Amino acid sequence: MFRTAIRQAAQKTSKSNPELPQAIVKLPHISPALLTQYPAKKIWPPDFKTMSPQEQLRYEKRYKRKIHHIAQRPKWNKMVQLAQLGTISFVLIYCVLFADWKDERQPFYEFREWFWNSLGFDYEAPNRPVPKIRSEESQASVQGGSRTRQM
Repeated sequence: MFRTAIRQAAQKTSKSNPELPQAIVKLPHISPALLTQYPAKKIWPPDFKTMSPQEQLRYEKRYKRKIHHIAQRPKWNKMVQLAQLGTISFVLIYCVLFADWKDERQPFYEFREWFWNSLGFDYEAPNRPVPKIRSEESQASVQGGSRTRQM
């Protein structure tokens, strides 16, 4: 946005005052001596209205290539990948070795028992109350393999 405004301002100054070089634009961080000593070869960003489609495509490809190169941050990407790996590993290890599942028996009981016993600890599953069966009829029907249907 600002570059376009600067380009347009440069074009206006060169058209309105032809004795001034096109590169002299009021920029606070660049001295006018440098601008006159090293004039810009081209105005950036270019005016796409005056360019042919081939030139527009060439500039767009160049711009995309520069943006892609600038956007690559290998250290940041590596740190993000390491953080993701660490988080996933922590969650999996916690679920397998420490999480208190609400089931009657832990799904990873055998692995937990082997792991903690191999480290020299005595692992015991947390005691859970056994769910009570509602009545003797339902217990007999479950043991018999058939359930009575009520209509």
